[in-house]
Amino acid sequence: MTKIIGILNLTLDRFSDGEMYYDLESAKKHISEMITQGADIIDIGAESTRSGFSDVSADSQISTLAPIIEFINKNHNIKISIDTRSSKVINAFSDQNILFVNDVSSGFHDKDMLKTVSHYKCNYIMTHMPDEHQKGLNKKYSNVLDELDIFFNERIKSCIDQGIDKEKIIIDPGIGFGKSGDDNIKILENINVLKSIHSNICIGSSNKRFSSKLFDGIETKDDLKVANLATFTVSSLRGATYLRVHDVAITKDTIMIINKVKNVS
Repeated sequence: MTKIIGILNLTLDRFSDGEMYYDLESAKKHISEMITQGADIIDIGAESTRSGFSDVSADSQISTLAPIIEFINKNHNIKISIDTRSSKVINAFSDQNILFVNDVSSGFHDKDMLKTVSHYKCNYIMTHMPDEHQKGLNKKYSNVLDELDIFFNERIKSCIDQGIDKEKIIIDPGIGFGKSGDDNIKILENINVLKSIHSNICIGSSNKRFSSKLFDGIETKDDLKVANLATFTVSSLRGATYLRVHDVAITKDTIMIINKVKNVS
């Protein structure tokens, strides 16, 4: 069954939910809601990775994340993922039940990340994000699937060489990260191809601007909900292991329906 990763962005410049949960009490409430709604994992980030993003220091991330992680561990029994490119951030919470590391740089930003993940035996979500994304640009691909094949085979080897259990590696094709709308759609159409590279796939298409390529008239956050459900339904049916989502409740219901249909058929 596809697992749901509920997203909490503790930044001021996220497109999807920036500022909404930046204050501590709002963040706590939202976490509790996502857990009640059926999230399997809570993914917390304190550094925006939207197109053209700026670096946030590890110390700043740590100070933002600390009270949230403390709250979760004191009040809930849920798997925690930290969305960071910094091994220093992971080390800071080494005793805090961090089971997943979500690194959009796939270990390129911080040379110590892979060995840190290996040391703590974390599950490791690594994303395909070209350099162009941080510059606010899209990379031009002759074939985005070929690019993903080469990239992830090399990254998986690097992870294994550093002692990371292959079963703990999760690949995220990076929908919305330095890719055109057509490239993003091609990825969604070919999740089965990605599974031939590695069995654990995470799709994070929630509230991404490329949805305007799928439907006309998508302008507001509410407009994105239809596109989110469509892309997550396709992703789950095609074998995605994890879905990284903002709207846990409606995604959970959708996955349950998909599984019932599968069982009937």
